[in-house]
Amino acid sequence: MLLLRARETAMARFRPILKEHGVTEQQWRALRALNDLGELTAAGLAAECAILAPSMTRILRHLSGEGYVTAQRSKDDQRELRVKISAKGRSLVAAVAPQVEAEYSRLREQLNPERLASLHRDLQQLIDLGRTSGK
Repeated sequence: MLLLRARETAMARFRPILKEHGVTEQQWRALRALNDLGELTAAGLAAECAILAPSMTRILRHLSGEGYVTAQRSKDDQRELRVKISAKGRSLVAAVAPQVEAEYSRLREQLNPERLASLHRDLQQLIDLGRTSGK
């Protein structure tokens, strides 16, 4: 419950920014991942964003309809959907990212650097524990 409350507290800082630009948290995560990582499979994008595949399908349908991403079937495997961010999507990320980063900066100011680094390490350790116990 503590992790969920912390996530909600943190995301409350970013929701108004995303809402102003007409994107949801999940849509933003997908756009940011595609912008940062380049072309991905739909399954790879879902894994990267920690979003279930059926939800990612819905998100990609919306983002594609808005012209923010392009998606096409792999030539090698028609079951595989390859997704990349479009120029319109890159423009949206370019408009939103500075506002998101400014909010991250405010958060970093409120938490001292050592404390934030410790939090990052602890959360990464928790994620790593989940990966090793899930195998």
